[in-house]
Amino acid sequence: MFIGHLPSTYLAFKLAAPRSLSNAAFKAGMLGAVLPDIDMLWFYVVDNRGHHHHEYFTHRPAVWLGLLILCALLMWSTRTRHAPAGIALCAGALTHMVFDSIAGSIGWLWPLSDAAFPLVIVQPTHSHWILSFLAHWTFKVEIAVMVVAAIVYLRSASKKSDGGCF
Repeated sequence: MFIGHLPSTYLAFKLAAPRSLSNAAFKAGMLGAVLPDIDMLWFYVVDNRGHHHHEYFTHRPAVWLGLLILCALLMWSTRTRHAPAGIALCAGALTHMVFDSIAGSIGWLWPLSDAAFPLVIVQPTHSHWILSFLAHWTFKVEIAVMVVAAIVYLRSASKKSDGGCF
């Protein structure tokens, strides 16, 4: 995904927990939606594009699942007020992994296996890989997700101004 992580995670959160998330947890989930791509800094600045950024630990579902379980245990055992935001952050990152799995290779079985396969393979049809992705049908799906997310957001915002919930 190029532009679809925030809108797809927004839709997933709106569908899964339409009224039960606090504002802080919702914001943490949206941060989680883009946080795994922080590894792009390492990819370009340090690694000099030596490995695909989906091979870094920020794109390992087991890392985010482990952190999510830790936050759930903290919430259950200590009733800490920050745990729901931590759970939402990790859920947002896992949603990122799900959507990256469509046309990208994510190691869902890591650390048991390094195997990672995309659901759809984007063929190099243009001179630059970005152009190939932009011309592929999956990018049109991303645009559709953005449109749907914008509609849901605008409807939600109008309900909120009428006294409704987030």
